[in-house]
Amino acid sequence: MSGAAPEIREFLELESMSREAAACVLEEARAALEARGRFSLALSGGKTPRRLFELLGAAGLPRERTFLFWGDERCVPRDDPASNYRLARETILARGNFPSANVRAMPCDPADPAGGAAAYEKQLRDFFSGDDATFDVVLLGLGADGHTASLFPGEPTLDEKTRWVLSTPGLRASPPVPRLTLTFPALNASRRAFLLAAGAGKKPFVDRAARGDDSFPAARVRPRRGARWFWSAAD
Repeated sequence: MSGAAPEIREFLELESMSREAAACVLEEARAALEARGRFSLALSGGKTPRRLFELLGAAGLPRERTFLFWGDERCVPRDDPASNYRLARETILARGNFPSANVRAMPCDPADPAGGAAAYEKQLRDFFSGDDATFDVVLLGLGADGHTASLFPGEPTLDEKTRWVLSTPGLRASPPVPRLTLTFPALNASRRAFLLAAGAGKKPFVDRAARGDDSFPAARVRPRRGARWFWSAAD
């Protein structure tokens, strides 16, 4: 995949990383609101962004003009501990009174994940119709195998060229349940991506990304204005 290697920012603690990432998101939000009158943010899952989401929820984003989307979701009930929606509900949504119409969660039904993917893609294409990009900011994590969102090594979702949202069986994931995920066409059409990683085990992937190695899924995220990685030594 062509494109410049990402910018890397390293921190000793998760708190300092989260605060810096929040400041960067808010900077992008101000620019988007000034340029286009709205700010679109795609949220990630996992434990690493919890503190970031708390900070964003308390930061005073203009709720009426901020739209929240998801990068991926597990097909579990929304009150399940594995639900990415639940993470957001307990953090950014709990601290900010967002209009329900601005919270665009993925409809992940285990009985019909492909139907949920098609419905979410239609919602995205309708929302971004006439725009020259997708999300203003995509927040992403990094798995122990180098995956991001629910784009896992060796799976056919990595080679998708046109669809924005796909379902995946999630057999290599934890828990092994069906998932919905944004694809590289949607991620790389965004204006900016911030990838968060924490712990010594993730450092080799960060170093490889810095060298321009795109042989693992997360390093293939190359949005229009570049990817920025945030790595904390402590998790």
